[in-house]
Amino acid sequence: MPKPRPKPQARGLATGLRAARKATDLTSTAVGDQLGWSQSTVSRIETGKRNASPDEVIAMLALYGVKGPERERLLSMARDADRSTWLETHQDRITTQAITLAEYESEAVELTLFDLILVPGLLQTVAYTRAMMNAGGVPVANIEPRVQQRMDRQRVLDQANPPHVKSILDEAVLHRRIGGKRVMAEQLRHLLAVAERSNIDLHVIPFDHGGHTGVAGAFVLARFKHGEPIVHVENLRSGLFLDERANVEPYENAVASMTAVALDPAASAKMVEEALARYERSE
Repeated sequence: MPKPRPKPQARGLATGLRAARKATDLTSTAVGDQLGWSQSTVSRIETGKRNASPDEVIAMLALYGVKGPERERLLSMARDADRSTWLETHQDRITTQAITLAEYESEAVELTLFDLILVPGLLQTVAYTRAMMNAGGVPVANIEPRVQQRMDRQRVLDQANPPHVKSILDEAVLHRRIGGKRVMAEQLRHLLAVAERSNIDLHVIPFDHGGHTGVAGAFVLARFKHGEPIVHVENLRSGLFLDERANVEPYENAVASMTAVALDPAASAKMVEEALARYERSE
């Protein structure tokens, strides 16, 4: 029987510890030697396969010279590594959750992306992402690193065995002019292009349908070959991972409900084409 997938917060702690080590240019073998551990112990901690105790995290952070708020953040994650939810607040930086989400996406066999207002990150163009972050008040110095991180995430769509992606959009996504008419036209062309891939299904919920189960907000649902699915929800200043069955099931039900009322891929593509034509006529 496959071993249980690490809890999201344990995975995030592993990501943070790995980044802290790499910032010192120490190898995992060197860390093991200095702390009296095997290299495999360090490796298992850094991949989330073994939870690090608070005392072990204290030792690692002391070796890496990590102090202040970052030390307290990682220690707090170590204390709560077995929790079934992981809430992280942020201030426009590339978050540990963003890095952890990219790792989950690269391991998933199926991703469901739902959004009410925006094109999902995995399907965005550079110009659209940049315009969205400008409009969202992200500090100028933080925009390009975050744009690059988002583009790096998209490599999952080009890997040898990419996940099957179901993108469910409210029709509002097609009409919200992020970046203006030219940016939107480019974005919709890109959306049509990726929707032609055999592993990507695009569904649009038309305005005419009225309300639906996605009105509460955007989310990503990831399923894996082994282990339970996880959900990621992102807000203005926080992100939340859910992996407990009771918390994930309502999102699975919402996906089924929205798929039932959304247009099929062919009709959805036609709606995107119509929106694109309006942007092209007004350029």
